[in-house]
Amino acid sequence: MPIERYYLGCPGWGLKSWVGKLFPAGTKHTEFLERYAEVFNTVEGNTTFYALPSLETVARWRASVPATFRFCFKLPRTVTHEGPLQPNHPALADFLARIAPLRDVLGLLFIQLPAHLGPAELTQLAAFLDALPTELRYAVELRHPGFFTDATTIDDLLGERGIDRVIMDTRGIHSSRSLRFAEVRDRKPNLPVIPRATASHPFVRCVPHEDWDATLPFVETWPPHLAAWIALGKQPYFFMHSPDDIDAPDFAYRFHAMLRARAPVGELPPWPGTPRQLTFF
Repeated sequence: MPIERYYLGCPGWGLKSWVGKLFPAGTKHTEFLERYAEVFNTVEGNTTFYALPSLETVARWRASVPATFRFCFKLPRTVTHEGPLQPNHPALADFLARIAPLRDVLGLLFIQLPAHLGPAELTQLAAFLDALPTELRYAVELRHPGFFTDATTIDDLLGERGIDRVIMDTRGIHSSRSLRFAEVRDRKPNLPVIPRATASHPFVRCVPHEDWDATLPFVETWPPHLAAWIALGKQPYFFMHSPDDIDAPDFAYRFHAMLRARAPVGELPPWPGTPRQLTFF
């Protein structure tokens, strides 16, 4: 039985280090997405933040996934980070046109806002959101501390428009003291976690500690929230990272087992690659 009632994925699908783990030994690079989509039913498309894929690449992506799969692409940085938010930005139109062939397998498009865009720009943000095509679904990732001091106003703004708020949980990685991942900690925001749904697809990005046992106290807070959202008829998205993303699939398997204990969410296929630790608690 595949994943049901929610979407589970990782930040990307193409790590060579997953061969022999998530992917069977001998898997070719051109097969990564197809193999990934046999396990998970969604993926963060972070590469569109930096550059648009070619039309040939988009066609190949569509041919590699089933109709039940969902791509969640990040809006280009030219739209969100280079200058003020501009309704009907030309780069946004180019982005939407490029991913149009994936329309039937698009999940939420997520809008990561820069840390300097805060509550003082609410009117600007509202105008930008109101100009977005209504046939698509969106989630907004906020990084200004002011949106966490008083979340009511921004949550109301998003909720009125049926837009989800990205819930970024970096408690795990910020509890790490590993020098190896110091740069990762510097890049990730360290903001309060507000597990509140503003629309029908709560969107969680979890960046854990590199050690599962150390990150468990943070990760185990999420299954109750997802189970409650699912019981309300919502379809959450949960993206499991790891500091270098090598362990992200393994951590996602562990998370799914925790959620299955609380909600009927289907079953992941057997771990495709080499044997892994199956003790989850």
